[in-house]
Amino acid sequence: MEKKRHILHKILFYSIFAFYVIMSLAILFRATHLTRTINLIPFHTINSFLSRNIFHIFVFSNLFGNILLFVPLGIYCMIFMHEKNKKKAIFWVFLTSLGVEIVQYTFKKGVGDIDDIILNVLGGYIGVIFYQKWLVKFENEKKLNLLIGAFALMVAIISLLAMIFYYH
Repeated sequence: MEKKRHILHKILFYSIFAFYVIMSLAILFRATHLTRTINLIPFHTINSFLSRNIFHIFVFSNLFGNILLFVPLGIYCMIFMHEKNKKKAIFWVFLTSLGVEIVQYTFKKGVGDIDDIILNVLGGYIGVIFYQKWLVKFENEKKLNLLIGAFALMVAIISLLAMIFYYH
């Protein structure tokens, strides 16, 4: 019985991870642009956004959306790594974000922006720190991963509903 429950938890956990990846790809590659645009000046876009009303939906979603979208990736990197190395996890977040920006630029599916990488890595870093703090608090990696899976399922459902509401 315990083995069946363990298998069910793994299936649920990986299904939620797959859902996170699919939702992230849908969000990151939703727009098509007529031209390629790239920003290689760090904090240029962030500063231009901060000079506007931060609560404007576009500014808010760009700044905080880039951070929030990558928090789970930092958590998942820590879960999937056996040695729980913070630097390696952040490196994988960085590589993922860099890959996203290159694909967005190459296929005109967004703007290649160094500031997006900065914000994404910040989000991943927050996820890594959350995971480390929670692991100390729970002292049991399996229970923590189960809790994260349950929380991720709730967030995924809310995100799906928000996405449906926002785009319709």
